Amino acid sequence: MFNKFNEEVKKVISQAKIEMFELKHPYLGSEHILLAILKSENEISKVLKKYNVTYKKVKSLLIKMTGVGKNDTKWVLYTPLVKQIFERAMDISSDSNSKVTVEYLFEAIIELGDGIATRVLNKMNVNIDKLYNDITFKITKTGSKKTKLLDEIGIEYTTQDMVNSFDPVIGREKEINNIIEILIRKNKSNPLLIGEAGVGKSAIIEEISRLIVLNKVPNLLKGKHIINIDMSSIVAGTKYRGEFEEKLNKIINELENNDDIILFIDEVHTLVGAGGAEGAIDASNIFKPALARGKIKFIGATTLEEYKKYIEKDKALDRRFKKVMVEEPSYDKVKDIIYKLKPIYEKYHHVSISNNLIDYIINLSNKYIHNYKNPDKTIDILDEICAHANIKENPNIKEYNELSDTLTRIICKKNSKLLNNQFKDAYKLKQKENEIITKLNNLELFLAVSYTNKVTKDDVISVIKNKVNISNLFESKNDLIKKLQQTVINQQKCIIQLVNDYFTNKNSCECFKVLINGPTGCGKTLLSEEFSKNISNNIIKINMSDYQESHSISKIIGTSPGYVGYEDSCLVFESIKEYPFSAIIIENIELAHPKVLNVLYQIFESNELVDSKRNKIYFNNCTFIINSKTSSEFKLGFGKKNIPKMVNDETIYSKMDTIITLDKLDLNTIKRIIQKECKGKPCDNKVVNDIIVKSEYEKMGAKKIKSLIKKIKNFKKIKKICKNYSKN
Repeated sequence: MFNKFNEEVKKVISQAKIEMFELKHPYLGSEHILLAILKSENEISKVLKKYNVTYKKVKSLLIKMTGVGKNDTKWVLYTPLVKQIFERAMDISSDSNSKVTVEYLFEAIIELGDGIATRVLNKMNVNIDKLYNDITFKITKTGSKKTKLLDEIGIEYTTQDMVNSFDPVIGREKEINNIIEILIRKNKSNPLLIGEAGVGKSAIIEEISRLIVLNKVPNLLKGKHIINIDMSSIVAGTKYRGEFEEKLNKIINELENNDDIILFIDEVHTLVGAGGAEGAIDASNIFKPALARGKIKFIGATTLEEYKKYIEKDKALDRRFKKVMVEEPSYDKVKDIIYKLKPIYEKYHHVSISNNLIDYIINLSNKYIHNYKNPDKTIDILDEICAHANIKENPNIKEYNELSDTLTRIICKKNSKLLNNQFKDAYKLKQKENEIITKLNNLELFLAVSYTNKVTKDDVISVIKNKVNISNLFESKNDLIKKLQQTVINQQKCIIQLVNDYFTNKNSCECFKVLINGPTGCGKTLLSEEFSKNISNNIIKINMSDYQESHSISKIIGTSPGYVGYEDSCLVFESIKEYPFSAIIIENIELAHPKVLNVLYQIFESNELVDSKRNKIYFNNCTFIINSKTSSEFKLGFGKKNIPKMVNDETIYSKMDTIITLDKLDLNTIKRIIQKECKGKPCDNKVVNDIIVKSEYEKMGAKKIKSLIKKIKNFKKIKKICKNYSKN
């Protein structure tokens, strides 16, 4: 029976039992239910207060009428009238296909009218007929009309439980007031929230629901109910043609017959085309007549891109909505939001966060995360950081676990002593057991009440690193310099310059652009690859010899609409969305087509790229390494005739953060490289000299050394095999 009651009624019945025990009455009657209703805050208690009926007055009058019992009551027994009240309340609620509410319960008390509760009201000179009319009007006003389908597939936002689960909304007063103004209009009272994902469109509707529950809205919105449904719940179960249209028409009829219901559909663009099978009408066309009649109130939310793609094209649907633009909040507003949400997340995760860390979290989220919008991305990171800090090992938890293990061992020892009749030893172990149990209880109480983990800067950095896929980032200049000097021989000055410039640029919000030039074979490619490995776990290599034609630009920005491959997303820079700290190595830039160079110039200028689908790729945290010949030989568009340059050499040069010129390799450096390639094993002087001569190092640098050593090793292996073969 009680499973048909809502939570508020269950609380009222629990309070009625407490009233019965306090008055020491043998039975739970209608008078105890009346006291319980008056003690809690609900719609009925508000109506009764207008009749000057309060908890104190009713209780004092009840004590005069029935008195207080002498013996404490152990059992809860219901009077026959209370059982009838419960049955009648369930009958009333079944008409509206909902659970029993306090309103239905009190209506049943007045309808049956034989209990002490009614007598108390009569003694207080309350007009029962007028009270009954007020109560039934209140029930009608709060939506007891039949909304069977909406109750089944929808989620009501305007309930106390739902409102308590919502996070507070800060800094959206303008948008909220705008939506409220639209909702109370006579015509076109259907607001459409348009904004990027994550800016807080749904949160605004949640805040309006809170204001309705708190009665802080204009009179025309008081008592309204906001119900959220999604298209998947409407489409679900409609197997045959006509079922979808029938289901949607039932929803529209319920909305038209209940003018106190406001429908909210997130991702409202899903209406267009939904259920529109061959020969059928889609959901948007079914809603149009109802929206035109103005008998329903409808709130929609969608992104700007989806609005332009689906809704704006349908002029008849578009003009039935009043657009409300929801912009991404400013830095100060985000800061205000996070500061006010901080206590909620601290309480939920049992952690504490300093105000300085809040600023640090906001700065890092803005710097490193670009594919999501505020405040959602910062709130998401705050939640993740709190969860990360919550699972850290705490000294108190460690002590608790150690004491638990010790207790288990002592109990085992005590039991074995008892089995061997060693009662004195068992008694001592029992005393130790009691001491540990006391400590465990105290620790358990402490952890339950005041246990908190502090969120540190390391927690923030750890979460951000995982979020943006940074795994092998060097934090120290010296570490990176040493690592590079072990690999790249005799280019110490260039390495120090490169690393210093990189760390200087690290704190800015722009990509780091470096041009490494020098003669052939001096180690440009080796330095760029080793440097990239140590600053990023995603390396993109681009050889501009593949980008000599004008159509090759499609590999970077994608194919234009209408052409083959438009739907494919295999762009060169696609992985940067997942790995913002990417390193892009560009070889042979002098062979690139001017259109490709122009795209690079735009990236260097704005730190972002807009592809053919209008998606943005952000390069703020990327490193561009351009390998080229010496500056005297460096000419963009080299080798091409009659092709107008869109950018020139000087423009590209001006965008470089640093230009590194590697030194030409001398004889001693070549010998060190040969020793390194031999993996530290001593080489015969004749072999070394032979490699030096064949390498043509003065012209080719170290370019041929690796292949020459490989040939010698292969020759030695073949020679060894031939010797073994001849012996056999």
